[in-house]
Amino acid sequence: MPRHTKKSRLDELVAAFTELGPAWGRWLSVNIGDPEVSYVRLRLLRALDIDEDHVMTMSELASALDVTPRRITALVDALEADGLVRRQRHPKDGRSTMVSLTRKGSVQHQAGWDERQAEISRVFGDLSAEHQKQLLEIAPLLTEALR
Repeated sequence: MPRHTKKSRLDELVAAFTELGPAWGRWLSVNIGDPEVSYVRLRLLRALDIDEDHVMTMSELASALDVTPRRITALVDALEADGLVRRQRHPKDGRSTMVSLTRKGSVQHQAGWDERQAEISRVFGDLSAEHQKQLLEIAPLLTEALR
């Protein structure tokens, strides 16, 4: 087996992740195809479902979900129309809008999150326990590097 140089190893990683990103996106779309329970919507509900009184600004939500302000506005608009979140003025900053979960949103989140996580976890079930452990060790490092 030929010895990898640092450059060839990096080139292989770039190629592998160039394929991984779209494959992961397609897999999620196929397995969570219902727009009513999209993964990003579930992540937004999860971000708000810390406790009954938890609120976040639109900017905090955009940062937590790593999406644009325009995308967070569209997500909150849709969730508010469905009665899952509510908006309120920030008590001290008139430019900010606070978002919180409604009771209906909390119920839907609890029902949807566990089911979706079980579906998504299937993709990792084919990995050996050692590969799962390696992925758990490296994923946070890679995520931080990408941020």
